[in-house]
Parts: sequence; structure tokens; C-alpha cells
Amino acid sequence: MSRVLTAPLWWVVERADAGPYLRRDAQRFVECLPRPGWAALSPRARFGRLVVHHPEFRSVVHHRLTPLPRVLRWLLRRTYPPLASLHIGAPHVGPGLFVEHGYGTVLTASSVGADCWVNQGVTVGHTGRGQPVIGDRVRLGANAVVVGPVRVGDGAVVGAGAVVRTDVPDGAVVVPPEAVPLRRPSP
Repeated sequence: MSRVLTAPLWWVVERADAGPYLRRDAQRFVECLPRPGWAALSPRARFGRLVVHHPEFRSVVHHRLTPLPRVLRWLLRRTYPPLASLHIGAPHVGPGLFVEHGYGTVLTASSVGADCWVNQGVTVGHTGRGQPVIGDRVRLGANAVVVGPVRVGDGAVVGAGAVVRTDVPDGAVVVPPEAVPLRRPSP
């Protein structure tokens, strides 16, 4: 069934300038969400299954196909709705973007590199001074916050709940402090 529903979209992807990016995005989703039998599927069939079953992937497709004429974008939105709580507003997003559980996620960096992994509740946003730049192969953990004119280096990991307001070097791992009790429980 997904083959019939997604054939027109695949036709658009094959002809769009963003086609190579979307094919890499689909490949990255398959790498990060291994499913039995997906490796044997054709790229078109994998793309179809991702569009039908993963609203985060649909949101990435919508972002990539923004340059399409308005009527096609409207039709795409009506047929394959994106995840409403995932906002991708970066002007440049490298190929291979993977968003896992994109609920409550905002990605408005000035640039996002290739093969990045973004979890739920992530906020990447601007302040009055500027927007972040996210490097290649960066992983942003659940509820991570990256704000202002900072650079997160290639291969860096921003742990769950971390707040980044200064540059993160290439390959660094940044995490918040561990939870500590404010008072001991009564016996």
C-alpha cells in the first residue's frame, strides 16, 4: 500500500534538487532505526515506509522540499502531514539528518552539518546575538539546549539536559551535572 501512496512523492524526490539529501536522510534513518528486512528493500521502498510510518522523517522531507511551488507543498502537507511539534528552521541542513522522537523539538541553527542525530525536546535557537552552528556528526541528547552564537564542533555529543552557551570543541562530550538530592528523605 505504501508503494502506491508514495510513488508520486518519490517521483518528486528523484527530480528535486534536494533528492540526494533526502536519499541520504532515508539511508540514515534506516541505519539508526534498524528494522528486520529493510536492508533488502529498494531505496524507493524504504523511503515509502519511512514516509508512511515516521512523522519525523516526513518533517525532514517537508523541510527539504520547501523550494517546491506552493500548491505542491500544500498537497504534500495534506497527503503526508509533518510532525506538528518538530520545527526545522535552519537555512542549511546537511545530508543524513536523523530525528528520533522529534516531539517539542526546535532546530533553528544558522547551519546544521551532515549526519546529525537530534533527540526529543531539543532546542537549538537564537538569541539577540546570533544563532548556533552545528557541525558534522553531532548528537544532541534529549532536552538539550544550544542557544546563541556558539559552535558545536564536528563529532561532539551534547548530553541529555545539557545547556550549551559556549563553543563545544570537535569530539567533545558535554553533559549537565548529575541530579543531587536537596534534602534527605525522612526515615
